[in-house]
Amino acid sequence: MLKKLCLFLLLCVTGFYLYAAQLVVLNTADLHGRVDGPYCGLLQIASLIEKQRRLYPADSILLIDCGDTIQGTFSSMVFKGALMVKCLNYLKYDVWIPGNHDFDYGPEVLKKRLQEFTGSVLAANLENEYFAPTCRAWKMFTRNGVKIAVIGLTVPDAKTSAGTFEKPLKRMMPEIRRAAPDIIILAQHYGMYGKGSSVYKTAAEYPEIDLILGAHSHQKKPGEKLASGAWYFQAGKYACGLGKIFIDYDEKAKKILRIRSELIPVNRDTPPDKKLLSRCLPDLRYVKKLAERKTTTIDFRNTADLDSSFVEQRIIGAMMLKLTGADVAIASAYPSGYKLSGKTAITLKRLYYWSRFEDTVCTLAMDKAVFEKIIAEQKDFSKYRTIVSCADKNAFAKKKRISAAFSSYAVSGAGGKFPFLRSIAGKREHMLKDTGVIIRDGLEKYLKGKQFTVTAKAGGEIIIEQSAGKPE
Repeated sequence: MLKKLCLFLLLCVTGFYLYAAQLVVLNTADLHGRVDGPYCGLLQIASLIEKQRRLYPADSILLIDCGDTIQGTFSSMVFKGALMVKCLNYLKYDVWIPGNHDFDYGPEVLKKRLQEFTGSVLAANLENEYFAPTCRAWKMFTRNGVKIAVIGLTVPDAKTSAGTFEKPLKRMMPEIRRAAPDIIILAQHYGMYGKGSSVYKTAAEYPEIDLILGAHSHQKKPGEKLASGAWYFQAGKYACGLGKIFIDYDEKAKKILRIRSELIPVNRDTPPDKKLLSRCLPDLRYVKKLAERKTTTIDFRNTADLDSSFVEQRIIGAMMLKLTGADVAIASAYPSGYKLSGKTAITLKRLYYWSRFEDTVCTLAMDKAVFEKIIAEQKDFSKYRTIVSCADKNAFAKKKRISAAFSSYAVSGAGGKFPFLRSIAGKREHMLKDTGVIIRDGLEKYLKGKQFTVTAKAGGEIIIEQSAGKPE
């Protein structure tokens, strides 16, 4: 009797999965240019991907990256993201959703990278005349006999809210419904929450979406079932893990049986993929040689107790004053956890980490009341320390309006942090001028071939002095 019962149960279980097709979605997000690293990098992710391909049939795997892919490291800056795209192509990524930082090198560079990508670029809110030849809103894939519609959504800049997803989704969904996919995946460069929107709201409005892949907020979400029944997953940041989502689909009943997911971590024992490493090695050697190129040597005195960011932004401020002839330069220091002390070689790689983005030097004209309001707005953000460098501390005593230097990121509102500064920059009377000089390039020119001493005085004052003679 017991044997018959076991046989009956086995037949039930076998019958339940008799028509099941297993699909494996592999996912990365917010790689930020990390080809290699101490232990996290796309070379290590590649080993995890290849291992999964040995475990499952090729026809059952869909490989998707959710953006902020080509920017974020010195090597990415050198190649403007081309090395990352080279890696994506080698690994045969099916889908790439561009992220806001993928625009950092400008639309022309991004368009070239999108053209180089051999998979499908999906981003419904980039489906315009400029990107149209290289970018689509969604695409149908077939894996293991199952039709999968993948929708792409992005945020072209950090201040764009997920609320902008509503129009493209409303436009696309009728077309996708007519195509009758078995599974719908929404791959978006956005996190769970945004201004006026959330994945919960999206899933409730479009219950036919089965899986949402997130990014942008750098969170790890190894799997969560939403109230609508959709599954949410987010792979974290900096190539420290590979997302793996299982979908069991009943082909006869035309429904998903279950979704499971996990985040496979990259650890110190994860080896780089040997074949991909051999392809990247000439590029990585070139980057290493360039990174070690010395601009100058700076003697840092009494700075051992200061966060390096405070000192670095003082030097950037001095450069901005020299470049523009402005009365003041305003910057924000982000805590770095590093220190600068003694004679220190200033290499190209060090300059990159002083200013990692492609921000340019800008100037605005303003009176004292506007200046004070700008400073007050910046000080509202306790995460950052506002650094004011003055060419003349008595400038307002001598003139009604001064010239102030900022980064282009700051005058654009710093991703929504500085709305007043952005409003000022938009008014003709404040005479916005963009020098077009990238801060990092300005620093290299300012420091190269010269000798500097940077001294911290009591009370926090930083004195930057150019010395006679050539740098060591």
